[in-house]
Amino acid sequence: MEQDIGQLSEDYLRLALAIDEHLPGYVDSYFGPDELKTQTKKDGKLPLQNLTERTDQLASDVAKSDMDIQRKDFLTKQVSAMQMSLRLLEGEIVSLAEEVHALYDVQPDWKDEMIVEEGHKELDFLLPPGNSLPERMQEWNRSLEIPIEKVKELVPIIIKRLKELTHQKFDLPENESFALEFVSGQPWGAYNWYLGGFQSRIDLNTDLPTHVNGLAGLLAHEGYPGHHTELSIKEEKLVRQKQYYELTINLINSPSCVVAEGIATTALRTILTDDELEDWYREEILPLAGMTHIDAKRLMDVGNARMKMFGIVGNAAFMMYDQNKSEDEISLYLQKYNLTTKKQAQQNIKFISNPLYRSYIFTYHVGRDLLEELFTHVDRDEYFKRLLEEPITPSQIRQWIAETD
Repeated sequence: MEQDIGQLSEDYLRLALAIDEHLPGYVDSYFGPDELKTQTKKDGKLPLQNLTERTDQLASDVAKSDMDIQRKDFLTKQVSAMQMSLRLLEGEIVSLAEEVHALYDVQPDWKDEMIVEEGHKELDFLLPPGNSLPERMQEWNRSLEIPIEKVKELVPIIIKRLKELTHQKFDLPENESFALEFVSGQPWGAYNWYLGGFQSRIDLNTDLPTHVNGLAGLLAHEGYPGHHTELSIKEEKLVRQKQYYELTINLINSPSCVVAEGIATTALRTILTDDELEDWYREEILPLAGMTHIDAKRLMDVGNARMKMFGIVGNAAFMMYDQNKSEDEISLYLQKYNLTTKKQAQQNIKFISNPLYRSYIFTYHVGRDLLEELFTHVDRDEYFKRLLEEPITPSQIRQWIAETD
């Protein structure tokens, strides 16, 4: 039967690679057998009907298999998402909420603007005096901008500290590392490309300014203990030790993304308390950036107030796909509620205009909210470790939460 389970993994890999031929970028990373990728390229675009039939058969085969229950749940949810991706490729029209639920195993909701406005009230109190709140927010952001040369000085220092803190809590594989590159012309702010063999390449997009208060969070998100850490540990614990070969591929539109972004968006808070982060800003990061005039406590307080706006870009996706609002209307909405510039709003719109990312936008705040809710019930470090080491679905996390009530 173990051989049959290995065949299921291979079928899953082949199907995912074949879908990527129709939807470039669907496969986020792959470090499985080269021959499967070579054969897929040789085959080219297979008929969607053929892929749908094969995916339906895989769903049935997984349901009948006797693989470990947690592994089975993970693969079942991933294949179910694959079925929705094929439906979308065939031109089926569904609501954005239905798409998100089928792809990510979560139910997306409209972000309540009243919560956002609470954040606005806090910011009105915290920000230096001036004109309108959006203008004051933008002025504050400009005061925190650092040139790319300074970013390059700070990055290795921040990475070293994050890696040390991550290594103290979690089992990083030996010889893991990542390279950092600066890019432009992308719809995202930063991206971790996992290369296999415990190696990643992290790209930072220089189209938008870098802020001194965002660098530690960004590097925690993409590196330690975020995406690079999760994928490295899963390769060691699940692929190499348990032969879960389905985890040699990572798909953009799948439930594993909610867990991955949940890990990444809670990464910094998992290795540093707010007080510890504030001290780090005051004692090292701000002085090295030449910004000792910035009050570290205010920096933290403003950041926490801004978190109440986290998720508002999901509303923009609803506006674009379900409400047929114009780009101008969406841009004005984002500028009003997210307190962003027109350029930043356009960057958000560019992201959600991409078929791969229009539903992906929900993984960030839904993943974060799901994990932060879990961590109020359980030991944070213990369960963060489980999330790094086990094949977990959003349904599994909701079950953990329910079991604690």
